[in-house]
Amino acid sequence: VLVCTAQHCMEKGALNVAGRLRIAMRRSGLDADVLVNTCDSIDLCDCGPNLMVYPEKVIYSGVQVKDIKEIMAHLEGGEPVERLILSPETPDEQCRETVYRSVVDEGWKIPAEKFAAIAGESGFDNAWVNEQARRGFIARKEVEGVPMVNPTTKALARYRIEFEPPEAE
Repeated sequence: VLVCTAQHCMEKGALNVAGRLRIAMRRSGLDADVLVNTCDSIDLCDCGPNLMVYPEKVIYSGVQVKDIKEIMAHLEGGEPVERLILSPETPDEQCRETVYRSVVDEGWKIPAEKFAAIAGESGFDNAWVNEQARRGFIARKEVEGVPMVNPTTKALARYRIEFEPPEAE
């Protein structure tokens, strides 16, 4: 089990989740079979804290200490905790994909104000926009005095958007 402890996830309590999960693992004896480790980032920090369970490839997002009991049941052989799973089909991830597809449809490199409006239509605020920039999902550049934003190849790949960005200007 990998627990993201990058800055944004840490700000949302990832270290507390990791510590409490490790304690629960020891108490159950599962720590002999399952390793809980922290990692820098799994590039989903905007919806964290996140845990990744291998080899099942289950990603849990928005995990809080109160969720550990259900996650432990999964790790002990039960079913994954559906309400915490993040996948391309989950509503939150579809909203993120919608933002990026809309930006590409608008011309790929758009005014920052327009990007913020598109993000806002999907329920994302300026903190989310800033996190997307910090995590490398968007690039910001001023063009003729206008702050512009475009999705990076990292964002396009995450959301399976086929688009060939123009060569660097």
